[in-house]
Amino acid sequence: MKQSNKILRFLFAVIIVSQISLPVYAWSEHPLLVRPALKTFINWEQQEPVAAISLQAFLLEVEHELEQFLREQETWSRANLPNYAPRPDELAFKATGNPDDILERFFMAIRVNPNIKVPLYLHLLPNDDPGNRPLADPAGITTLSNIGSMQHTTYVWLAEGELVSAFDVLTTANDEPDYGFDLGLFEDNHTEYGQVYGFGAQPFGNPNLEYSSQAPFHMAFYHESWILYKAGPFLKHTFLDYRINLYKMLSEFAFAQNQPYWGWRFMGWGMHYVGDVSMPYHSKPLPGVSTLRMLWINLKAILGFPQSRDNAVQLVSNKHAVYEEFQVQVLRMAHVQNNWQHPFIHALMNPKDLIPFSGDFIVEVAARESVARSGPVDRALKKYMPAHMVSDPSVEVSDLPELNSIAQLVEAEMGKEAYDQLVEVIAERMESYSMHIRSFLLNILEKAEGS
Repeated sequence: MKQSNKILRFLFAVIIVSQISLPVYAWSEHPLLVRPALKTFINWEQQEPVAAISLQAFLLEVEHELEQFLREQETWSRANLPNYAPRPDELAFKATGNPDDILERFFMAIRVNPNIKVPLYLHLLPNDDPGNRPLADPAGITTLSNIGSMQHTTYVWLAEGELVSAFDVLTTANDEPDYGFDLGLFEDNHTEYGQVYGFGAQPFGNPNLEYSSQAPFHMAFYHESWILYKAGPFLKHTFLDYRINLYKMLSEFAFAQNQPYWGWRFMGWGMHYVGDVSMPYHSKPLPGVSTLRMLWINLKAILGFPQSRDNAVQLVSNKHAVYEEFQVQVLRMAHVQNNWQHPFIHALMNPKDLIPFSGDFIVEVAARESVARSGPVDRALKKYMPAHMVSDPSVEVSDLPELNSIAQLVEAEMGKEAYDQLVEVIAERMESYSMHIRSFLLNILEKAEGS
């Protein structure tokens, strides 16, 4: 029995590690979704403009209070988060008064990539006027070596103390966790900080690929069958709930310290991870592949016939990629055209009925909905996307130049009905996305107003 369990664990490790080898985006360019989702949710004109303050200045102002807060937050995480990896005590934040290393002390205490860049800037959407603000180079915002996807976006610098709308701060911050926050955090990622953070070996994804190392922070598999958890306990070793709660509490802390700029910015960081859950390929390891089929194809692989397993992995990876690219291309064009009647914009502005945010919201509401829709989403991609991109396992879709124009390709090759059907199935996910982030925002504001 012990030997059979080892074999099963190995099998599932292979298939999950292989599947998560592409860039681990969920929704590409989150601000494109956040703007319509939240634009009319609250009266933003009643929110006072906030003064932009650098992270270093913020930390220095609240240093002593932050030491106590992070100590309490760690205690809470150990008591309330399943499968949490406790922060090593030697990384605890200490108020030393030293401005030179305060950013490093903070980054190490919250266990993010200590090389991240958190400058004062805004992420503009299509048709936004940069005004007199200087344009920002994306290389000054992210640690990623490949910034090709950011070349479509305009960024502008903010000056210390400059007044800016709370909505713009929140919208901008929503994209930041994809700029390198969670890269290299595991002990097998060949980074010095990964050796000391206490997260252990990377539970899934390819530890040798830069972007893949963020997978266990942006993906979570809460609703798999018992046999999968038994065979692959690493499936539970995700830290998305840790990130959501950490940044949610930091947002509440900042508001309580009368630091609204960082209250909104931390809120945006946490909101990013909340939004990731609504994307089926981040809540289900292999959408469209049943538990029995996974068992069968892995059994064949262990017997020396890995082709079925490899094919399944490649096809799921390809569908993940075309989903993301189709979504962002169509949504960006809707913004460029100021088409507020587009089904994507309409879905974001008219979400599902609000469910109040609670301790089990991410697992029992957001992830459960996402998993339930993973099958229909997967089938729609198989039916309405060009066959060579989703049904041919010999194709690596990320190598295809036509991926950069997938929206036009679908309409030209598959027809208007196929295009509309894909828009409809993704719009349904956007309705959930919008509800999830609204619930998150409202919960933080209610606490801030009550404090």
